[in-house]
Amino acid sequence: MPCDDKPLAIVDVFVDDFIKAAQGESTRRRVRSLLFHALDDALRPNDFYDNLNRREPNSLKKLRKGDCSWSQIKQILGWIINTASMTISLPEHRVERLAEILASIPVTQKRTSVRKWHKVLGELRSMSLALPGSRNLFSHMQHAMSSKLKGRVNLNKGVHGALEDFRWMLADIKKRQTRIAELVPLLSSAEGHHDASGHGAGGVWFPSEHLIAREGFDNQPIVWRLKWPQYIIDRLVTSDNPDGTISNSDLELAGGLLHLEALSQTFDIRERTVLSKTDNLNTLFWQRKGSATTDKVPAHLLRMFGIHQRFHRYVPRHDYLAGPSNPVADALSRDFEQSWQELFESLKPYLPEDSEPQVWDPSPKFVSAVIASLLKTRQPPSSFLIEPPAASPSNPSPCQTQIQWPSTPLSKPSNAKYETYKKSDEEFQSENLLPSAIPSGLDRLKVTYGILKPRPVVWGPKY
Repeated sequence: MPCDDKPLAIVDVFVDDFIKAAQGESTRRRVRSLLFHALDDALRPNDFYDNLNRREPNSLKKLRKGDCSWSQIKQILGWIINTASMTISLPEHRVERLAEILASIPVTQKRTSVRKWHKVLGELRSMSLALPGSRNLFSHMQHAMSSKLKGRVNLNKGVHGALEDFRWMLADIKKRQTRIAELVPLLSSAEGHHDASGHGAGGVWFPSEHLIAREGFDNQPIVWRLKWPQYIIDRLVTSDNPDGTISNSDLELAGGLLHLEALSQTFDIRERTVLSKTDNLNTLFWQRKGSATTDKVPAHLLRMFGIHQRFHRYVPRHDYLAGPSNPVADALSRDFEQSWQELFESLKPYLPEDSEPQVWDPSPKFVSAVIASLLKTRQPPSSFLIEPPAASPSNPSPCQTQIQWPSTPLSKPSNAKYETYKKSDEEFQSENLLPSAIPSGLDRLKVTYGILKPRPVVWGPKY
């Protein structure tokens, strides 16, 4: 083969900052040493054969200024992370930028350019990555792009409502920093099933042993139900009422919001992961995505989901539960002619043995806000956010409970696929609802979006 002195290709390699985390003096020294050796293996250090103009791959100038020094507070990828207080926050200039964006669009403004709106959405999206609940506020703002006309975007009432919610979020950011535990899903501390029908909504929560009950409640299953007002039932889309304005999926989504309110008012779920299950796929994917491609009822309810999450500081997870496996919530959403005692008696085979289900009644204040969202009317956060009771004094402090981290990734890989689902008459197993079985039963939900395929032994091309 003829040899050519000229290279066949030139590759420019740019290496940005390395991000490292370690605990303990000896561990920190070892991690830093491994980093320097890895850098030397990838990018050869200078020697006496090199041109004098060749720079050192590892800049000594930056090292003398403090690079690669350990600190409990670091700005990483535009976020300030404090490993001592376990918080993450926006730098001051980004908070000011958020305030500037919101101030640049007054309530009286009726339209703006597509270019500016793309920039506004892009900046808000980048800030929402570590602001719990903020991703639920984009439905109306994204939907405005679908009705753009000649390079202009109409800023309707729903869009200005979303901007007002971001102003509320901005005020909350200034009051407190975001705890890292509000962002990272852990093993679920409670599993709940909810359902809704043309009559009402209901659900049941099964808390794990370490969850702290609030005053007036014990560590027992929580049940709740709500009968829809007649004027909501009259608006339901049916074969006899095709011109209705509320679908069954809308009612299921409203039930999911009431379901989370039930748990937050009866247990201390701050910085805890909670798993809510539904048998309605539309509701499931609205909840998982946090937004809808419409400005109708789901958009109004989802912004309540986001504000509720930010206020109560929990990590929500959502999954599917087939109808045959959901007899408790199904009965709670339909059998309103039965008393609680009669319901408990009929549901006894599906409830944990020797358990005493506790009843939670939705507050009129919160129900009123949910009903308003079903009617596509925005309610300010102050009208439905209710400060929960204090934790029961007989329970241990939350800081004394052990938190377990999942051992597998929680994000869905691009090649993960849903398996074909087939209903089975034997799918429901009442023993899975026992308190002792809940923690182990939740282990399978570390990855809720699909099964990870085995990774190849070698990444990249093989030579």
